[in-house]
Amino acid sequence: SAKGVASAVRGLALLVAGVGATSIPTRKAALMEAISGARMGRVEEQRPAIATLIEDLEAVNPEPQPLASPELLTACWQLRYTTSDSILGSRRPRPFRPRPLILQHIDASKLEAKNEEWVLGGLLKNAVRARLTPRDDGATVGVDFYQFRVAGIPINVEPGPGKFRSSLTTTFLDDDMRISRGERGNVFVLTRYGDVASL
Repeated sequence: SAKGVASAVRGLALLVAGVGATSIPTRKAALMEAISGARMGRVEEQRPAIATLIEDLEAVNPEPQPLASPELLTACWQLRYTTSDSILGSRRPRPFRPRPLILQHIDASKLEAKNEEWVLGGLLKNAVRARLTPRDDGATVGVDFYQFRVAGIPINVEPGPGKFRSSLTTTFLDDDMRISRGERGNVFVLTRYGDVASL
């Protein structure tokens, strides 16, 4: 069956990595402990140690082709850590830096995504919608942003070369954690927050 094949592929990925499945929870726990004091990535001196823990977890990725597992990708994900200063709003005035939540909704069947952030202490929500285009490697999607919402006001844009366009590669995926890397080298660690919203 398709489920049996997927299970075999996951087992083979772990075997090739030279570790047992029990090492994954241990590595995830170590990563989450390190992240807990990093303020989502804002504590820059902790980034090198966290980068090592992320790479350790990527080495035992049970889903080497995550696009083949849409049931795992489709969810509402909470951003727990990133090296992207843009996402963290590091250069914005303090009240407009995202807090307390940054969420990403992914609907793998519709190839749609929506990012949401809260500013002004959670009083104001901004969002951006994007269309996803799968790449041949089974792990990467092209990302075309087509609508921003600032304080609920929609702003439609036209993606094109060099603007409103990016890519994202998922380097670790299981039932409750996802690690992705952007085309500019930024890394994103997310945990499952709930079911995906209607996109």
